[in-house]
Amino acid sequence: MITVLMATYQGKRFLEMQLDSILAQTVPVRILISDDGSDDGTRELLAQYESWYPKQIRLCHRKPTGDSKLPPAAQNFFWLLSQAAQEEQNDYIMLSDQDDVWFNHKTRTLIKKMKQLEAQFGSDCPILVHSDMEVVNNRLEQIYESFFAYQHCNPARNTLAEVLVENPVTGGAVMINRALLSLVAQAPKRCCMHDWWIALAASCFGIISCVPEPLYQYRQHGANALGAKATGSVQDLAQRLEGQQQVEANYRMMMAQASAFLQQFGTRMKEPQRAVLRAFLALPLQSPVGRWRNILRNHFFKSSKLQTLAMGVTIPRMTVSEETYRAERDPGRQEDRS
Repeated sequence: MITVLMATYQGKRFLEMQLDSILAQTVPVRILISDDGSDDGTRELLAQYESWYPKQIRLCHRKPTGDSKLPPAAQNFFWLLSQAAQEEQNDYIMLSDQDDVWFNHKTRTLIKKMKQLEAQFGSDCPILVHSDMEVVNNRLEQIYESFFAYQHCNPARNTLAEVLVENPVTGGAVMINRALLSLVAQAPKRCCMHDWWIALAASCFGIISCVPEPLYQYRQHGANALGAKATGSVQDLAQRLEGQQQVEANYRMMMAQASAFLQQFGTRMKEPQRAVLRAFLALPLQSPVGRWRNILRNHFFKSSKLQTLAMGVTIPRMTVSEETYRAERDPGRQEDRS
């Protein structure tokens, strides 16, 4: 069974169109939805759809605990992943934003690619398949025909080293198999976003594969949790340098995510993978020259050469936490701590 996980919040404006597009897929899907406390009519709309499609839609709203350091959207999606992992019939999982519009062949295309990879590598191999998307405005008017081209991102960047420095996938474009679901159903202590964490797990333990065809409309509007933007340009780099505090905060979160990944999966990783992760965590402790050597040696490359060069000077100096130090010395002691 293919199950779509949808996390919603204040999404009534575009939600109906997205639900209709998922229900119109040429391959049958089931939708598991968690709302994060909306008061704009989203919950009432979801309840109506559940009553109309009781065999396809199930509401499973998360109750916020207030003690997580994860972004709210990530908390909601990890909740959904944990719920999906408890149901044996969920062979394949797709993620959905609340405001996009899927082309009706999206699921068919992704499952075809997934089946090909499972035939080649086995269903016990953790696999992530994702696609390109069309970037549109709030009225679904095209901004750019390809998200990959618009973002100047290369979907072939899928090694652990490359995924550590930049997320190559967008959540709404993703399908994962049961083997990968079992790895990511437990929420981490820290992560930048749920899709980045899932991509890290896939790059470390399995496969990331891309369908270069746009399979849905990625809607951009003022309320996007994360959105598309033209990256890698001189103007983009200048804006990042002007917002140095935010840049530093982003790098700190990236390091926290890498540390959490080491703590959670240390004993499952092979030594070369742990070495790459340790080298990445060493970047904030090094001089700019030392960082560039490290970047070149371990292929910590971003999609943009300018951004890769900037990494040598924009990563803030920071100390390694005692918890991370213990995980590096003895990763097995940290694996099962949540």
